[in-house]
Order: sequence, then C-alpha cells, then structure tokens
Amino acid sequence: MSASVLLLLPLLYAATPTRVELVFGGDVIPHGEVKEVARLHARNGPPALPGGKGPSLNHEGWGHVFGPIADVLRTADVGVINLETPVTDNKKAVARELLFNAPSAMVHALASAGVKVVSTANNHARDQHPAGLLETLKHLDAAGIRHTGTGASKAAAWEPVFVDVRGMKVGFLSFTRLLNGFSNPKDAQAPHVALVPYSRNEALRGEVPEQALEAVRAAVARCDALIVLVHWGTEYTSTPRPEDRALGQALLDAGALAVIGHHPHVLQPLESYPTKDGRQGLIAFSLGNLVSNQDRFYRHPVGKKGAGGDKRDSMLLRLSLVRSAPGAPVTLGEVAVLPVWIENNAMGRARKEVRNIQPVLIDREVEAVTERLAWLASRPAPLDKEARAQKTLLERRLEGSKQRRERILRMLPEGFAVASPELRQRGLDALPTRASASQP
Repeated sequence: MSASVLLLLPLLYAATPTRVELVFGGDVIPHGEVKEVARLHARNGPPALPGGKGPSLNHEGWGHVFGPIADVLRTADVGVINLETPVTDNKKAVARELLFNAPSAMVHALASAGVKVVSTANNHARDQHPAGLLETLKHLDAAGIRHTGTGASKAAAWEPVFVDVRGMKVGFLSFTRLLNGFSNPKDAQAPHVALVPYSRNEALRGEVPEQALEAVRAAVARCDALIVLVHWGTEYTSTPRPEDRALGQALLDAGALAVIGHHPHVLQPLESYPTKDGRQGLIAFSLGNLVSNQDRFYRHPVGKKGAGGDKRDSMLLRLSLVRSAPGAPVTLGEVAVLPVWIENNAMGRARKEVRNIQPVLIDREVEAVTERLAWLASRPAPLDKEARAQKTLLERRLEGSKQRRERILRMLPEGFAVASPELRQRGLDALPTRASASQP
C-alpha cells in the first residue's frame, strides 16, 4: 500500500459519522398475574445435590416474559424502559392491585434482555417505602443496569446517568409529576424521588418546572446528548395534557434532544419540535405499557374499533443519535417505531394451556400467522375439522393484529418511519472512529 493511501486512512476514519442507537420501551408493571406467568415458565437446571433445587435457567421465568423483544433490545446500543415498580426480595412485602413489588430476578432478566438504563421516577417508586426504594437501586446495581430518578438523597435522585458509546457520552435524566399521594421527606439526605408535581404543593417537597429545566441545562453541559424521561399525563387518555406539551418543549429548548414519556398506560402521539436554537427535538408523550396484565379480557371484535384493547398496545421506539465528525454536535438521526402488542391469553385459552403474558412484535406476528395460513391453504381440500378450526382462529388473529397495528401507527405524524422487524445490520457507521477508539 502506498504512503499516500496510508495517510488518507485516518482522514477517512475520522470522517465516518458516529451513530448510536437507542431503543425505548414503556411501562414494565409486575401485576400479580405477570408474576404468576413468570413462575409457570420458570426452568431450572439439574440440582447440585440430590433433592435440591437446580439453578434457574431463565431468571425464574422472567426471561420468558421479555423473550420476544430481547433481540431488538440487545441490538441497540442502549435499551431503556420505565421500571414501574420497586424491586425487593422482602417476603413480607405487601403487593396488590395498586401496590407493586417485583423480585430481583426480574431486573436480571431485563439486563439479560438488553436493558441498560431504567427510569425509576414514577408514581409507584415508594410503594415499598424508603427501604424498598433503596433496595431497588441495590438490585439494579447488582444486575449492571444504570438508573436515574430516585436515590439515597435528593441530590442523588436528580443525578443524571451517563453511558459512553463509541466516544459519545449519552445522558439520561428522569423525574415524575405524580407520587400517589406520597411526599418526599423533609431531610434532603433521606431517600428521594425526583418530583415535579402538577400543582405547587410544598407538602410534596418536589421541584417546580423551572428547577427541572435548570437540572436539564446542568446535565446537558456534562454530556454530548441528553434524553429526559418523564412520568406524566392522565391515565388512559390518548391526548397529552397541555401543560405537559409546554413542559416537553421547554425541556428541549433547555438542551435535551428527546423527551420520552410514561404513565398513561396507553399510547400518546410522537411529536417533532424545532427548538429555538435551530435543533430538531422529539417528544414521545407516552409509550404505553410494555408488560402488564391490563385489558386481559379483551377479545378482538370483528369489524369494530377495538378500543378495549388500547392498554395492550405498545411500541419500541428506535432513536439514532448521530455525530458527523469528532467534536461535532450530536443530532437526532432516524426515528422509527416497532409496533408491539401485549399477548395475554386470559380469555379463550384451551383448558390445559398455560397462562401467558408477553410483549410481541406485531409485524413478526403477522408474518408468522400469514405463513401458517398459506401452509393450511396448500393442504388438499377439504380440511378436517381441526384444521378448519385452526384456520378460523388464525384468520381472526391476523385481522386483530393488523387492526392493532393500525391503531398504534395512528400515533405517528407524517415523516416518522416504521422499523423493520428484522434486526439492524450494523455497517461501517457502527465501527469506532479513530478518535473514539483512542479513548479508554
């Protein structure tokens, strides 16, 4: 190779854009039935001693729960979800319909599925009291999952978390606007939740929106790109609150690249927003549930809208951050969604069929059902009774999946893409540049 070509190689590498891919999911809620599904699908290896219990092969069944979306999360540089629960192994913990708790096996399953960052600031953060809040953070640390939104003190709760990917420092900051009637303690050194309540209620000991904006400005100065995760809105409504839209835009004007919202348990629109300094920002007001037992009795009504299943509609939001050259500002690249449906067979399952709850990628589901129907169509006529029943069931499932997909995509304004269910093949843009490769 000539000397001139060798001299050009560093320039070519330096000019290659750096691209970091983030994938965001919605609320992970360990309803009692979800925990039961994990228990029913738990698999263990052979015991070390006769009569003993062998080691878990799938995180006590939680690997099964997150299984259908794990490959998408793993191919992202950073997978992010809202952890809508404390995580404690306290066998005396009280958990019921509106009081949550999850075992530590669940966060290890999330880590195995590709989740690297979670938001812990939400209205259920104190469901297991301050001790549960602190134990949650301990289990997340043990699983290697970064977290933001709660902490051992007020300052720790408001501390952003940073992830370095190929020389790009990506920050995440989280806060909630609701706390289920709880309040933060008077002592700033006691466990806190990052809180910006809707009304100026000093008894809740939260911050006002301007203080949240100051926290964003401070975090922006410490990283290359900041994502703000906000727990806000009105449950079960598909329209964001006007004050949340105004706050979301203000957070982007303060320097955030994107604002990702949770809490309503149904999908709300994605909106692009041109900031006052000329950047392009994104607000996803609600990504809906990712795992829950809501709308468990929904059955697709043929020829009807199917609003009764809205709490099982979900999406994975794929967001690319792009730096054109070393030292250049980071901008938003591709924004795309993968429609997700929470499979829940509480209704209509066969007598001996095990209960199941899982998030599934709708496009993969449509492809699989279509292939099965094509196989049935290729069989010699007439079909036997069992095959005819299977065909009817598959046709109904296909129609329902297509309808849910349409309802999910109505949340996308023009210009937003639907991501392929195939895994992204990383090319040269995913290789480290010479500048980032030299960093530790």
